[in-house]
Amino acid sequence: MTSTIPDPIRAAAKLVSPDAPQALERRIKHDVFKSISRVKPAAAEGVDFEQDVMSGQFFEQLPPPLQGIAIARTEGVLAFYNRVGWSSAFLDASLDECVPEEGLDPLRDRYHATSLHDLAYVHPKHFEKMLGKAGAAALWESLKRFAESKV
Repeated sequence: MTSTIPDPIRAAAKLVSPDAPQALERRIKHDVFKSISRVKPAAAEGVDFEQDVMSGQFFEQLPPPLQGIAIARTEGVLAFYNRVGWSSAFLDASLDECVPEEGLDPLRDRYHATSLHDLAYVHPKHFEKMLGKAGAAALWESLKRFAESKV
């Protein structure tokens, strides 16, 4: 970013993965950019991902409602990895590694989820609605075991 304001997405990635935050930062910024592009395509027109998005300039220039998308997604990532633990394997792991069959279609259709990392953008209450309390609890435990197994 060109201003003196620290990049909050970069800071969040460093909190989650202090030793190697680059991959997580890139992924969060990519996901947020895609979300904003779906909501307001005009906001993404002519934007260079490397120059504008990765530097943080894109997010600085957004109106507050669209900045809210970035904030919500970033807070979701922090809460998710605080709950289950961090492993870079989450970024590419398929949903079916931990998600029960009945949760796959709703996550893919409603939340555009394709990897375990994408679960960070789903509010925990939505897992309970999809899977029931016991199913959601089992999912959280499965995600924790996944993180521990990849360390």
